Amino acid sequence: MQKVREDLRYLLDALKEILIDLKEQSLADLIPFPGEADNQSNREKNSEKITQLFSLYFQLLNMVEENFASQYRRSTETTKGLASLRGLWAEKLEDLKSNGFNGEQIAKVLPEIHVEPVLTAHPTEAKRATILEQHRELYLLLVKKENSMWTPFEREAIRDEIKLILERLWRTGEIYLQKPDIASERRNILHYLKNVFPKVLHMVDQRLKQGWKHAGFDLELIKKSENYPIISLGNWVGGDRDGHPFVSSEVTEETLLEFRNIAIELQKSNLEHLASHLSISETHFQAPKQLTDRISELAQEIPDSDKCISRNPGEPWRQFSNLIFEKIPASTYEEHTKNHSVYKDKEELLTDLRILRDSLHKINADRIADTEVFNMERQVSNFGFHLAVVDIRQNSKFHDTAISQLLQAAKIFDYDFASWNEEKRVYFLNEELKSPRPFTLPGMKCGLEADAVINCYRVIASYIARYGYDGIGSFIVSMTRNLSDLLLVYLFAREAGLSYFTDEGMVCPIKVVPLFETIDDLERAPEILDRFVNHPVTRRSLAFTAARKKEKIPVQEVMLGYSDSNKDGGIIASQWNLYCGQKKLDRIGKSNNLRLKFFHGRGGTISRGGGKTHRFMQVLPHMSFTGNIRLTIQGETIAHQFANFNNAAYNLELLVASATATATKHRSLPKKIHPFEVYMEDFSKKSQEKYAGLLSEKYFMDFYGQATPIDAIENSRHGSRPARRTGKRTLADLRAIPWVFSWNQSRFYLPGWYGSGTALKYLKTEKPEAFDLIKKEIYDWNFLRYVLMNVETSIRSADEVVMRKYAKLVESNSIRETFMNNILEEFELTKEMLIEIFGTTFDERRPRMKETLELREKGLNILHDLQLEQLVKWREAVHAEDKVKSEELLIPLLLTINAIAGGLRTTG
Repeated sequence: MQKVREDLRYLLDALKEILIDLKEQSLADLIPFPGEADNQSNREKNSEKITQLFSLYFQLLNMVEENFASQYRRSTETTKGLASLRGLWAEKLEDLKSNGFNGEQIAKVLPEIHVEPVLTAHPTEAKRATILEQHRELYLLLVKKENSMWTPFEREAIRDEIKLILERLWRTGEIYLQKPDIASERRNILHYLKNVFPKVLHMVDQRLKQGWKHAGFDLELIKKSENYPIISLGNWVGGDRDGHPFVSSEVTEETLLEFRNIAIELQKSNLEHLASHLSISETHFQAPKQLTDRISELAQEIPDSDKCISRNPGEPWRQFSNLIFEKIPASTYEEHTKNHSVYKDKEELLTDLRILRDSLHKINADRIADTEVFNMERQVSNFGFHLAVVDIRQNSKFHDTAISQLLQAAKIFDYDFASWNEEKRVYFLNEELKSPRPFTLPGMKCGLEADAVINCYRVIASYIARYGYDGIGSFIVSMTRNLSDLLLVYLFAREAGLSYFTDEGMVCPIKVVPLFETIDDLERAPEILDRFVNHPVTRRSLAFTAARKKEKIPVQEVMLGYSDSNKDGGIIASQWNLYCGQKKLDRIGKSNNLRLKFFHGRGGTISRGGGKTHRFMQVLPHMSFTGNIRLTIQGETIAHQFANFNNAAYNLELLVASATATATKHRSLPKKIHPFEVYMEDFSKKSQEKYAGLLSEKYFMDFYGQATPIDAIENSRHGSRPARRTGKRTLADLRAIPWVFSWNQSRFYLPGWYGSGTALKYLKTEKPEAFDLIKKEIYDWNFLRYVLMNVETSIRSADEVVMRKYAKLVESNSIRETFMNNILEEFELTKEMLIEIFGTTFDERRPRMKETLELREKGLNILHDLQLEQLVKWREAVHAEDKVKSEELLIPLLLTINAIAGGLRTTG
């Protein structure tokens, strides 16, 4: 970590010079240089500027740590070899090889791997897009200065550029003074979709080739682009309307069309680049007949094709590229300019690209075919003409209201659908789904919820009719409680013309996906899924989609919620119920001849399923993973993982390589049942009882509401989505993200560890053989190690001194003492149990994390004190109903929230 300290000092020296130039000597003196004593004598003078200073300090620290990690990986590979880094292609392929798999077996699995990161805009990203862009510039300069080739004068110029960006950062407001609209959130997402992932894809493919060669496998096995894993992208911005009143049908339509336009421009740019590199003369190489025949066919299809051919006389490969360029669809606002047929989907373009590839192989231009054309094929295969699929998500209760409004508009007397029992709901839906008759006529107004749902579905129907299915993601029903919640989607689809009828009955071509979130829903999920996939409409719809996609076995997607299950039952119960739920759901899929595609709704924090991707993959239940997976990438996690190319390539490689290795093992290696599994149910229940007991205590909400800055977070401008689903002031209505965010800000980190100590103590006293088994084999069962190491990380990130400071905000002494005694007793017990389990302290085993926490400690302590002071003043103004003063005090308070989030590298 010495490099981290050196790079940090380099940047802090530059920042200090800037502050001195700006006549901010007192602030410059406050900069916490590593290894130097504190200087807090001027803290009281300007709290906002002090907050800004430490916020910038954490931004720089995060940046140098990220650069250090990248440099460390490179150094490790250089000195220890390509397979020295855990989770990447070379290491995973070596691991598979050591487990008895050969190149042919692995190559057979590769094209069946499909990973799909799904970018979301939950209210977790505390930084503005303009700040993130300046971070990218600064990071590149930090990397640039590493090069030893620069002269002293060039190094001075680099430092001047760094100082320029630092001054811009100092002068730029960090947080949103108003909630960002969806358009601005979409622009931020588009940066990654357009500028990062397409470029990083090539880097990840290259790493696979290098790892394959390093393992001694035949490169011919992975020569063609169709032999590689599919890496596609999903998106929730502009489609996810669960508790988000601003995601209208117009917003969804804008998102779909904007993504399509960018994808088309991307493919045009890629093809132009390819054509410029195909200046092969027919004077020296005769074009194969298949290529010349296709040129003739395209010339007949395209008016003015002479221009495409005459532009490059004697260069048939470039002529061919010019012609297929003309076949790429026009953007949605230029469609009228195309007076000839265009590619209706990416498969047609891929067919022509493969003709181009084969023609190059026939003249022995293998290097050009295997690099230039290969890269183009991969871009088309992964991003097509849609860039990323847009998911449509809505809450089951919202759907209940929508159908009630439709029934009322149709003059059905008993229209209160939400009050019906499940048996009545299913019977009604089954009868209705036999008929093609809609409830209403186009243009009828039925109510806010009904109109929102039907208008959204009509946008999707219109898009599919014009452009096909490629841009349309999943229709996710959050808080899926029963079969009727899923069947309702079919009824809405019928209403919007998004389904059709065959002789057998209704077929709905969209993907209806249950989202099981709470502990109770996870326990009931297998029964719900079994009934759903056996419903005749579902069977016909899955068969239709499988035929369209040429899938041998129909695929049913199931989304699992990590956030609400943790909020509901604590980290141990959440992880165990998710683990068991996947095993049971997988059995339902297999018994119905379906492949399940799990969509993991992971958050950015440990308590919400965050953490290293390869560790996460290792703990998926055996045989539950087929190679087809979706995962949410949320909020600030997007920037952490993908803000720069090297880090983006690393994280994407982790995902794809780990998915491949896991799927290969799941398919072929026998399942090993760890002896501790028989104790997990009791272990989980004891943890959940302790956790749920705290939340159900009288006055818990009083303690929580005062001992954390949840009220300030709910007034933040981080994301366009409200913090509560329906606006009710209850724990159940509060989203999991602000729930975790508030506990982290006050350094309790409670959702990530509470209940674990009690559960471990129970095993030690009541089932000592189980406790001894954990101690003996903690490293032998990936699932148990993963969960307990995450608990340990949360415990180490918590801070008892800071907790006590926030607890002083609780007005009632008895409430404060009751809850703090409970929390701190569990806190100490959990630490004690973990040390006994692992045999050593956290700091002894994980020195790098210990050091990164220490580098943050001084600044965080100052920021916590500032936040506490400002929280008191703001709450006083709110209670006095002084709107002007409370709004004035809110801005500096939000600045501390943003700065602490940067210091902790986590929000919610």
